[in-house]
Amino acid sequence: MHPILFHIGPIPIRAYGALILIGFFLALRYAMAEARRLSQADERATVKPDHVFDMAIFGLFAGLVGTRLVYVALHWDLFADNPVEILKIWTGGLSFIGAPLFGFGYAWLYCRRHRLPFSVVADIGAPGFALGYTFGRIGCFLNGCCHGSACDLPWAVRFHADGASDALTVPSHPTQIYAAIMSLGIFWALHRMRRRPHPDGSIVVTYLLLYAVYRFINDFFRAGATSRIVLWGLTDGQVVATAAAPVLIFWLWRLYRSRR
Repeated sequence: MHPILFHIGPIPIRAYGALILIGFFLALRYAMAEARRLSQADERATVKPDHVFDMAIFGLFAGLVGTRLVYVALHWDLFADNPVEILKIWTGGLSFIGAPLFGFGYAWLYCRRHRLPFSVVADIGAPGFALGYTFGRIGCFLNGCCHGSACDLPWAVRFHADGASDALTVPSHPTQIYAAIMSLGIFWALHRMRRRPHPDGSIVVTYLLLYAVYRFINDFFRAGATSRIVLWGLTDGQVVATAAAPVLIFWLWRLYRSRR
């Protein structure tokens, strides 16, 4: 793996952080372009590119805090004896379920303050969020975290075990790459969906539903390695996805039904 891409003087540039930033700026560029397109198509559109930029800058920090807090909450036993490790976010250990919770949570507060339609804002941001997530998972791969369980497939990868430079895992599923491919597919689907008539809020709900499906599938390849089995043979991520999916399906059905 390549957790450090290069150095600027004595400062290491870590792959994880660099890929997250690349994903963030690509997502921001996409969302601002979408807001600009809507503004040009309808002069009455209230969501402007400047709104998207303001929300994204602070939403990035909210999302990063959320990913770390959710991971710490789910793996508290790893931090109980040494809480200062919580601050070492660059070493890995993020639960991306926290990103939409905190990121969109901040966006909701921003929309309330500036009297903007949150459903429209969330629909603009959801495809970009999926695009940014793709790069975040590539960063995971380079960092060597969030890998899968043992396998003997031709594309299996040996990762550094527990961050040690001289100890490697057995050949394992590169689940970070699986996640990146699936997330890129989700981005493409949401982008196509935005070009068709749809009720406000349906894009972001579709994103959350597809994320739940992806997480449920991908965690089968991570179970027992970097995702813990907690209930009925399912990981914590699968339990959350299983609980969320019916709610999201019902929500999506209501959105389309109310549009008739």
